[in-house]
Amino acid sequence: MTRKHHGRRIETTFRIKSTPQRVWEAWADPQHIANWFVDRAEGVGRAGTTMRWFFDTFGYVMDIPVIEAEPGKSFVVGGDDGPDGMPYLMEITITKDGGETVMNLVNSGFSEDPKKKDTFEGTVSGWQHALTQMKVWLERYPTRMRHHDLVVRPTDVSPERIRAQFGAAEARSRWLAPDLPADGEVLCDTGAEVMLAHSDGVLALKSFAMGPRRMIGLDWSVWLPDGAAPGDAKPRLTLALDRLQRLL
Repeated sequence: MTRKHHGRRIETTFRIKSTPQRVWEAWADPQHIANWFVDRAEGVGRAGTTMRWFFDTFGYVMDIPVIEAEPGKSFVVGGDDGPDGMPYLMEITITKDGGETVMNLVNSGFSEDPKKKDTFEGTVSGWQHALTQMKVWLERYPTRMRHHDLVVRPTDVSPERIRAQFGAAEARSRWLAPDLPADGEVLCDTGAEVMLAHSDGVLALKSFAMGPRRMIGLDWSVWLPDGAAPGDAKPRLTLALDRLQRLL
């Protein structure tokens, strides 16, 4: 079915070493989407229903009307009240290609107003990081549950100065060490934000616009074996972010 998209759109494709059904469940199952994206979710991913996505750090809840949900093939959500005041639409299509699953995301409904450019680019970066995290979970830790910690705070520092501290392992080590890994494998680098692999999980270095303010933060996800205690990463994230702000 062809649906109308409004405003600017984000389109990206990921290849994931998993089954189409598992990739679909990562969107449609409220327990599974909490393993890579939201803090919590409620509802059933079935056409005609509304799911709820919870982002607890920001005290933010999204009602997500499900338009289409065909197991192993598609997951489509949208409504008339998008964040930029126009209809929004997100279409996920899923196909199998050899031993991999190809997942395509098209997300539209973003204003073309130049004043909204930073917010749009932040959403582009955010999706790249979120979908990379989905890929990591499905390929490396598919039977484990995620434990998630996020620390964010406002900053008046320019994205360029923040980038200088995010981009190279040597720069990262000045403020991430000794509490957090600075030299892990770079899984995603959008220019504004960087995601690093660490033992049993990922660490994302965040920089994004939230309304008129810019935010910086550290986003820690870990998928531990059953019975392992995740601990509280927030004190370590807070110490590292304190050091970063002193450098900035």
